[in-house]
Amino acid sequence: MTLRQYILTMIFATFLCWVSWVFVIMNIDPYQTTSLGFVFFYVSLFLALLGTISLLTFLSYKLFASRDLPLFRYVQISFKQSLFATAFLVVFLYLQGRGYLNIWNALILFTIFILIISFTLSIKHKNTTTPNLDL
Repeated sequence: MTLRQYILTMIFATFLCWVSWVFVIMNIDPYQTTSLGFVFFYVSLFLALLGTISLLTFLSYKLFASRDLPLFRYVQISFKQSLFATAFLVVFLYLQGRGYLNIWNALILFTIFILIISFTLSIKHKNTTTPNLDL
């Protein structure tokens, strides 16, 4: 898949996710729905935010990056960062919607996400090529 195909696919998929989220907002009554309505709400919001944040961070990397990496590395980095940011936002919103969010829960959640991001940044990928064993 070329970069152009990836960008166009992500734009189209993100647009469809936003349309589905608006459809859920317009047609599901939160006071009369089962838990399936909330699942549709949070999943469609998660996917819509994931696509939007991923495209925006990729665009910012492409325009303002100080290092010259291959573009697929920028795609990987932006998708991973948007995945963490979107998960943080949706979990935060879910806890707020359930009435469980207070300052201590927010600090614990923020600390957990900072630790996860720090851990993923600190992992070094090993070279997986096999050594030449010919003597």
